Amino acid sequence: MAVGWRLSNEKFFKDAVPWINDLKIKASYGTLGNQNIGNYPYQSVFQPNFNYPIGGGLLSGSAVTTLVNNSIRWESTTTKDVGIELTTLNRKLSFGATYFDRYTYDILVSPGGSVSNVLGFTVGVQNSGSLSNKGWEFTASYNNTIGEFRYHADGNLSIINNEVLNLGVGNVNQPNGLVGNGNDLFIGYPLGAFYGLVAEGLFTDQADIDAYPTQTTSINPAVKPGDIRYKDISGPDGVPDGQVDLTYDRTIIGSTIPKYTYGLNLGGGYKGFDFSVLLQGVAEVQGRLSNYAGYAFYVSGTIQRYQADGRWSPENPDRNATYPRLEIISNSGTANTRLSSFWMLNASYMRVKAVQLGYNLPKTIIKKIGLEGIRVYASGENLFTINRYPQGWDPEINSGGAYYPILKNYTFGLNINF
Repeated sequence: MAVGWRLSNEKFFKDAVPWINDLKIKASYGTLGNQNIGNYPYQSVFQPNFNYPIGGGLLSGSAVTTLVNNSIRWESTTTKDVGIELTTLNRKLSFGATYFDRYTYDILVSPGGSVSNVLGFTVGVQNSGSLSNKGWEFTASYNNTIGEFRYHADGNLSIINNEVLNLGVGNVNQPNGLVGNGNDLFIGYPLGAFYGLVAEGLFTDQADIDAYPTQTTSINPAVKPGDIRYKDISGPDGVPDGQVDLTYDRTIIGSTIPKYTYGLNLGGGYKGFDFSVLLQGVAEVQGRLSNYAGYAFYVSGTIQRYQADGRWSPENPDRNATYPRLEIISNSGTANTRLSSFWMLNASYMRVKAVQLGYNLPKTIIKKIGLEGIRVYASGENLFTINRYPQGWDPEINSGGAYYPILKNYTFGLNINF
């Protein structure tokens, strides 16, 4: 259901604020189901290749390995929003603002982390999760003409607060006070959060190691200068206990969901010339490079220039070096590759998505050769990005290195109309 009131059509409004050309107040409410719940997750399926001892022999058979819920249903999202649309300055300037509240419930969650292995089965998905997305959406546009020069600017901005409200049977009380699956889903935090240790630079020497809270065997069994210093943030009593471990000293250290998403489209023209520029970006979001992308000598692999130049070494015992001491890293990782704030990257960026310049030949010329129109143009895509990622890596992709990079594209063209 959607309702709106165009105030600018009311006589009392026209008389009071004649400089506003158009003003509308709007609101809506609705619920939408999500049918993409997988391939028959409600059906109990027999798995092959299970052997049974019968009559002194071993015979092949099948078994049910997953307990499923045959009454699961679609996920649902209820959306409420209210906003305004305004036009002024003789319709040169338009503005819109909307506040939205999206509540998603009956989310399919697998509660495996809250079920003991004594059960003997894995557990299928259940309708037990809920999620909140609240925020603002803004749009604005301005167009004008000065003599033969025309121009316009169109922008949009979204501000979103994402929060996990409930995991249902997946709610697990963690020893450190958080409630969630112990991996990337926690009540009161964004979906897909980074859950790890807090880093306080690098150990500079043995005296620094001795004076710092103990990095327990579960964290780093053989601490060396140049290793990451993981912070002691809590203990069994809820206060720092002088030891760093995975049970009490992990916390939420970032989110892959941008708080701000924006875009800007600029364009204009003069006589036969026209141009357009499209900018796009996000802000207040974190990312991470792992495996070959993030670590030097991963599985005896290569090293990147920024890692070599910024590494800790006995000759450069900088606590704030941008990379720990060099070591060969197996595919199971090392103490220094644990998920921590040390590896969190600012994934904010602004990308020049597209630029185009064109020229339409004058009608007086093209009509002489029997044509309706001729336009030549040149365009470019992904020309450059302003970001804080290591050179060569894209902040839009949190990667271990196995992805194809975004390419710059240049196009030159000719349009002829007969």
